[in-house]
Amino acid sequence: MQHKILIIEDDPTISELLDLFLTSNGFTTTFASDGYEGLLQFEKEHPHLVLLDLMMPNLGGIQTCREIRKISNVPIIFISCNKDSIDIIEGLEAGGDDYVIKPFKMEELLARIRSNLRRAPVYHQADFQPTFRPIHQKVLQFNELKIDESNQKVYIDEQEISLSFKEYRLLLFLAQNPNKIWSATELYSNIWGNDSVGDTRTINVHISNIRKKIEPDVSNPKFILTIRGGGFMFDDK
Repeated sequence: MQHKILIIEDDPTISELLDLFLTSNGFTTTFASDGYEGLLQFEKEHPHLVLLDLMMPNLGGIQTCREIRKISNVPIIFISCNKDSIDIIEGLEAGGDDYVIKPFKMEELLARIRSNLRRAPVYHQADFQPTFRPIHQKVLQFNELKIDESNQKVYIDEQEISLSFKEYRLLLFLAQNPNKIWSATELYSNIWGNDSVGDTRTINVHISNIRKKIEPDVSNPKFILTIRGGGFMFDDK
């Protein structure tokens, strides 16, 4: 299957370079120069992945990401010229899956795109609603927390919790491997892929996002624990 990538970028030079590189590597591309146009193109073109500039006129990358997340879990990779971790964290908290910093190596971007696509849900193009291929018809239950693998949904006290695709994958991985300490590097490798070369701060942000959604007391988590000097562990007690 030839994957379609939506490039939302206000710099035409960068868009052209991305187009040449991605099409030469077997992708199809479509473009938008700001967030408003990007949302229109998203609904029209049904892309498999979005490359989203963080800083744009009119509607910026953060808000554009939030709007996309209202209707889809399609992978979103932020492109930013700002190395400030605050902007990066804000992008990930808005629902982004990954990011690259300008100037970036095209080979690195390609590795991230392929990794995110391999781990993304399968979409029916007819109605553009995400459908999933469950590996196990299984429900994991931990007190008030329930993870339904058959439809990839998470519940707290039978109330569905909205998680991004990467948040769901991370929570599921930890829950499937309880009481084991995982470093941020190990988690990144398992969720983003062995060929991923990203900043493991991404894990910290995603863990923080998940805790806000499932933990009764974020300051004293009961499910996902931070192990000093070690990493993270899911407590199944």
